[in-house]
Amino acid sequence: MLIFADSHGRNAGMFYAMEREQPDCAVHLGDHTEDADELDRAYHNKPIYRVRGNNDYGADAPYSAVITPENVPIYLTHGHKERVSMYSCGIVPQKAAENGCVFAFYGHTHRMLLEKYGGVWVCNPGSISLPRGGPASYARLTIENGMPISLTLLEEDGGLIREERFGH
Repeated sequence: MLIFADSHGRNAGMFYAMEREQPDCAVHLGDHTEDADELDRAYHNKPIYRVRGNNDYGADAPYSAVITPENVPIYLTHGHKERVSMYSCGIVPQKAAENGCVFAFYGHTHRMLLEKYGGVWVCNPGSISLPRGGPASYARLTIENGMPISLTLLEEDGGLIREERFGH
């Protein structure tokens, strides 16, 4: 699964990543859900999950969602309603834990983050088009046979930034 945030209408990086990696599904964490709609049209045979950001006026996407690919519970949000900031992931870990999720993804700040809070891995993939404090980026979550294998932050061109592997 590929996770994108804050594309703001500049979606070439998302399409290049989708073509290069051929994921089973993708997530768009808001701020230009129209870009998620374009992914949906181009990859109509793959689930494209989306949540609404603070700049998604009139979008029909929810502000947060729980998805369960291969029965792994994942909390999705843009983050502005959970009080995220440049220095904090706000209440995202608590909301994820309340929903029984082991992963939480958010955007809004355009800054990468990958940390474990209690039993929840929290990730901001950064912005695929308008990054702050780093390169344009996205995340990849690998799940096999219902087990999380790795969570990776990648540069727009696919270059490795950071990877966490999960032993089972």
